[in-house]
Amino acid sequence: MNVIDLGTTKNTTMKQPFGTDYKSVPCFAKKISFKGASDIFRKSFIETQDEIIKIFENDKLSDGIAGKLPQTWLNKIQTTSKEEKDEIVKRIFLSFRAAIKHLKPYNIDAKSIKFSQKQADLENRRLKEASKFLTKALHHFGILEDNNSVYFKRRKVRGKYINRGYLLAERGKNPTLEKLFIKTFKKTDNTIEANANGKYSELAHGLYLNELKCEYISKFYWGDVKAGYLATEYETPPKHISPIVQFKKEYKDLLDFAVDFFKQTGISLMDIMKKGINPGKINNRNRFEPANKEDLIIGFLQTTLNKAGLCHCDLHKDNAVIGTDKNGKAIVKIVDIGGVVKRYSIND
Repeated sequence: MNVIDLGTTKNTTMKQPFGTDYKSVPCFAKKISFKGASDIFRKSFIETQDEIIKIFENDKLSDGIAGKLPQTWLNKIQTTSKEEKDEIVKRIFLSFRAAIKHLKPYNIDAKSIKFSQKQADLENRRLKEASKFLTKALHHFGILEDNNSVYFKRRKVRGKYINRGYLLAERGKNPTLEKLFIKTFKKTDNTIEANANGKYSELAHGLYLNELKCEYISKFYWGDVKAGYLATEYETPPKHISPIVQFKKEYKDLLDFAVDFFKQTGISLMDIMKKGINPGKINNRNRFEPANKEDLIIGFLQTTLNKAGLCHCDLHKDNAVIGTDKNGKAIVKIVDIGGVVKRYSIND
């Protein structure tokens, strides 16, 4: 298999991290293990960035990667040998590393006097090159059907730590691969905020939150601190309702509101009330006035973390989305875990 041409300008060509067959593993990939750090992060909530970095340093075989591919991806690897399958998975991660590093986001506002159209065009070209590269890699490893492809698509995101967000999706006949949300990070200093935000903490905490098996938290797949990105499940925006929940000013009664609340969020109002959250009040016209939507939804999501002794210090409407599942049912999920910390009682 030939090296994929990713452009002729300086530093635009990625070298393939895979050989000509499943057993041809490059020397730097042969000794990589993805167990040590991953197991620690799944079993324990690691509170500081320094501790997380130390865990990676003590597990050099992890090569800065922790987590695993989506199960349907793993199921497509055709081999009966566990060792061979592990090697293929490692090379898939290395292919992602090369593709993500190649993207190089250009974040200067188009209205700024510093904006360069040439740099913006270069980013667009890199996006296509990285998509083509990853498509060929996934073909090579048996993850992707020969006539199908994958592509990166920029998503509108904002935040102090995020550099760029992408949808990675399959295009072609009968796509079967899970859509991924790829979050790339800005380079940041080791401040106290980095204990809850950034490539180290969000990777470690994402793996820990997976173990809660909570339907209201997006699934975390894997992260690569050397490439500076995370891969999580992608939530599909709703087709028939607004992505922003809109309540009426008043309803006939509590039951009327409960029906509308479930339709828009997929959450039972009874579950909200069981958490001790006040859904609203009866006004002087004897009709029901709902509480603020952020108080209801964000408050409910916080309770899912409280059960595990955690809280989210930066949970707002941009970090929790309204979407739809594969059957079109409304869902609410925490999609950004930057800001999750251990919850201490006042007596601690």
